[in-house]
Amino acid sequence: MEVKFLTSDYYDQWDSFVDESPQGDIFCYSWWLEAITKSNYKILVIIEENVIVAGIPLALDNQNKINIPPVTRTSGVLYNHQENISARNRKSLERKWMKALLDLIPPDDFVQMCFHQNFTDWLPFRWKGFRQTTRYTYLIDCKDHSPDDLWNNLDIETQRVIRRAKENGITVETTDDFELVYKYEELSYKRQGLSFRIPYNDLKSLDNAIKQREKRVIFKAASIDGSVHATLYAAFNQRSAYALLSGGDPELRKMGGHTLIMWEAIRYFSGKVNCFNMGGSDIERIEAHLKGFGGTLTPYFLIYNENLAEKPNDFRYHLKQVYFHFVEALKILKNKLFLKLNARNISKRTQI
Repeated sequence: MEVKFLTSDYYDQWDSFVDESPQGDIFCYSWWLEAITKSNYKILVIIEENVIVAGIPLALDNQNKINIPPVTRTSGVLYNHQENISARNRKSLERKWMKALLDLIPPDDFVQMCFHQNFTDWLPFRWKGFRQTTRYTYLIDCKDHSPDDLWNNLDIETQRVIRRAKENGITVETTDDFELVYKYEELSYKRQGLSFRIPYNDLKSLDNAIKQREKRVIFKAASIDGSVHATLYAAFNQRSAYALLSGGDPELRKMGGHTLIMWEAIRYFSGKVNCFNMGGSDIERIEAHLKGFGGTLTPYFLIYNENLAEKPNDFRYHLKQVYFHFVEALKILKNKLFLKLNARNISKRTQI
């Protein structure tokens, strides 16, 4: 057994390993890491008989700590696909490999990492002093379900919103307009009083890498007059598709375009991938919206070093919320004063 960091000469071999691993996903490819980290990453592997049997991609932040890159949902430890081996023996083998990998990862260099939902044994990380919290995503089975089956799995309210969107003349089509995606992503963040922090050029570099490999589809929901209601950016490999970026026009949100576009993306990938990964949220209203599409609630691990992982900065968050609501209150007050003054002017004119 050999444990080593790969050189770029072996990245094609790594990418093939990602394709075969049960934990492999689009975020683990060397080209994804190259684009999203600006070449600041490592790939640590275990080789047996000249074949990669396990590995972990290590994306580095601007302090050269192992951390989660932007729009990278999962990475973590990957194992090879094995048959004709008992569950007990496989677990022993995987723990041996994981221990060997962890021996070369200094805990003080590890901030946090999200793991694939098929990674279920984090105990070796715990024994090294790391912590874990559980996150959730919704997975939709696109392999064994027809579009009619997927429609029947939607809840009644989601079906109603989709029908209403169609009645409003909204249709969904694919496009190559990445600038549109970025624009509406920014609008969605702004609606919540937040700023979208990923620079355009950084995200465009990732898009170029994904587009070059024909691993993305951009959807656009628009009405007959050309008004864009929502956009959705889906990235995929042969196994899974991810709703990676989605945004919409806050002024048109009630017309249902954001729900219709998600449904059309799910329908598009029916029969093309094993599953559609919608992502999840711990914000209740967003989680309720995602739940309506009929996916299976699926847990996955966020493993972190509690001494290094960024703690939620409550003061800054609430300060932003105060600013946002203050601006909104000023707008309301301004409108009320305008209406009041206008009413007075009308009254004076009537008296004259």
